[in-house]
Amino acid sequence: MKKKIFVLFIIMISLPLLLLFLNGSAYPSQELDHEICHTVPGGYTISADISGTITVNPSDVIVFNITATGTNLFVQAPNENTSIMQNGHLMITPTTDKIWDDSGEDKDSNPNVMIITFNITVPETVGFYNLFILAGDNSSASGVPPDFAYIEIGFSVGGVAQPEPEIVIFDHFGLILGMSALLLLSVGTILVLINENKFVKIHGIFSGASWILTLINAISLITLNKNELPFEELIQIWFSFDPFPVHVIHIILGAVGLFTGLLSMLFGIAAERKYAKLTGYITLICWWTGFFLGLILVPLF
Repeated sequence: MKKKIFVLFIIMISLPLLLLFLNGSAYPSQELDHEICHTVPGGYTISADISGTITVNPSDVIVFNITATGTNLFVQAPNENTSIMQNGHLMITPTTDKIWDDSGEDKDSNPNVMIITFNITVPETVGFYNLFILAGDNSSASGVPPDFAYIEIGFSVGGVAQPEPEIVIFDHFGLILGMSALLLLSVGTILVLINENKFVKIHGIFSGASWILTLINAISLITLNKNELPFEELIQIWFSFDPFPVHVIHIILGAVGLFTGLLSMLFGIAAERKYAKLTGYITLICWWTGFFLGLILVPLF
């Protein structure tokens, strides 16, 4: 019986881990790929008369032309700073708002072609700044993401190299704590299934450490975000059912597992093995399910 439980347990752990490495994403602050919510290029083109990456000195001014094609055109260099653009650090003229086909900035009389001259002043601070300019459909209805094409131009101020892409799967405090807690709890459970008398102390240490890490993870959910948004807004985000209740279920499963994990520790200390096992398995199931929902399912939608 123990061998069957052990094999089932290994399968239960291996499946989410496999899906994690195939589909996992744990970088909630990272913007989604454009192709997820827009049609790119969607019949639009955009090009510049300068190379994709140029080396400049601090406070230099770079002048170049952008040529865009398509119907119902607009061109825009959004005044934003994200993981894919640092437009907000650059002084951009004539504007960071939308430039329409019939605006005075368009140097081409063809209604389906726009030529815009941009003046970009780079910062005094050395670094690598990515300029993001898009050309898209200005006739798109409200709430409907427009089709567009985009171009990225890198400015190396002071010879700074473009940053290497981050391995985003490890760039998440919650993932590091959550995965560590799950591995500790899972290994502790496997050991006690192999030989309960021999590994019971190690099981207790691993399970206790797992519970502490999860408690820290839960506390950090509040403390690491309280300075970014008001607490009321955080509550609305955490318990939002839009577009589906996976996030809410993820939090509930984590909380239930935290409670049953505490009960399991108390039952274990009191030598109530039957109840310690029951609450321990509930904790394990809740945490693995919550981890699976939060890390694997959400990025797929």
